[in-house]
Amino acid sequence: MPRTCPEASHPLPDTNTAQMQAPAVLGARPMPLQRRFAATGGAVMLLGMLLMGFWVSAEIEKNVTRNSAIATALYMESFIAPVTQELSVRDALLPETVAQLQKLFQEPHLAERIASVKIWKEGGLIVFSSDPALTGQRFDTTPALRAAWAGTMHAEFDALSDEERETQSARGLPLLEVYSPIHSTRTGQVIAVAEFYQLAAELKHDLFKAQMMSWLVVASICLGMFALLFNIVRRGARTIDTQHRELETRLDEVARISDQNAALRRRVQGAALRGSELNERHLRRISAELHDGPAQALALASLRLDRLSRRVAEGRGEEELEVIRSSLSDAIREIREISRGLSLPQIEGKTLPEVLNLVIRSHERRTGTRVETDLGPCQDAAPQLDHSTAICVYRFVQEALSNAFRHGGGIGQRTACMMAGDALTISVEDAGPGFDPANINAHNLGLAGLRERVESIGGEFRLEGRPGTGARLSMTLHAGE
Repeated sequence: MPRTCPEASHPLPDTNTAQMQAPAVLGARPMPLQRRFAATGGAVMLLGMLLMGFWVSAEIEKNVTRNSAIATALYMESFIAPVTQELSVRDALLPETVAQLQKLFQEPHLAERIASVKIWKEGGLIVFSSDPALTGQRFDTTPALRAAWAGTMHAEFDALSDEERETQSARGLPLLEVYSPIHSTRTGQVIAVAEFYQLAAELKHDLFKAQMMSWLVVASICLGMFALLFNIVRRGARTIDTQHRELETRLDEVARISDQNAALRRRVQGAALRGSELNERHLRRISAELHDGPAQALALASLRLDRLSRRVAEGRGEEELEVIRSSLSDAIREIREISRGLSLPQIEGKTLPEVLNLVIRSHERRTGTRVETDLGPCQDAAPQLDHSTAICVYRFVQEALSNAFRHGGGIGQRTACMMAGDALTISVEDAGPGFDPANINAHNLGLAGLRERVESIGGEFRLEGRPGTGARLSMTLHAGE
């Protein structure tokens, strides 16, 4: 249904847009940015710190263990290698060699550092051990032992679990297990593998200090990075909050201005309505003045001429009087036609179908032509029109049908009414010679007036035509306008 209050041709911005968009922009404020960063960033930073700390700690342990093992292996090889060269040609040590090794490892400078020693031959055979019970026994070769036979030194800190290490593990002391290849001084080939266990209480203490220092450094770096990033995010959050407050202020200002615009728009709409009604009153006054003034005077003149004609002598005067009487009759008829066109019938309170039928029947009587009518859904819905909209509809159909009669000869005149959702469309068309819309300009006062009248109540005006195919004029109103 069209609404009562008409709109101007170019309405001012609607306050509803700003008021409806403001909640979408502002909305319920989420958790502050710095808190979200502290939660998610802190978790990520903690995970990264743990991964980095464990990796650095493992690398420190591996390198410290390897360096200590290399030093111990070189030290031990300087004692063992010269004594065990006979293993390059034998699978067992001579008794005097065994005695020499036992004496060697009982000396204070070795006994204080080395917990036990074993010398291996290929196949897992122990040819010497500081524990005589293990000498001559065979064990399964371990990956560390195989690596030493391949010429690679292997060291393992405080992780003893093999069968032959039960004795060392039982002592409850931190040990550094080292597998060191023994090379032949003549050929350089590996002739045996020395396995020894270094007492590593001091090494373990130093390693623990190094690892704790690495954890402290990693934690300090990560915390420093987190504090720096948190400070950056906090400053950014403060900037965002400041901008958010400024945005709220500006949106409030926009809403205030929109309210002012809405008030101005209502005033413009009211002015348009009053102008339309004032114009209609002027037209009615002109109609009354034409009807009651010139029309009456001309009628009186016609009557007096009728009386005068009876007194005129025979001759040419009769013809002249007849011409005057005919001209006066035509003038009276034209003035009455103008009066009927300017004056609106009583349409206030009528439905849309009633208004359309009223203007169509009037056109048919005046022109003697027929207008095809298709009210469609408008006939059933029968919407009630406010006075200004009823005037607009009546004048639109009246002018469009008048154009169809004058320019299209009244051929194929058709008026239709359609409703689609909240849109009401009324169209008037003919099957006359048509026209080129590009040739329509500001001098076509009738069409320009129709467009302004329709747009003044918020409607849409369309003009369609093509030479040889007739013309079509339509107006569309939306419910709530």
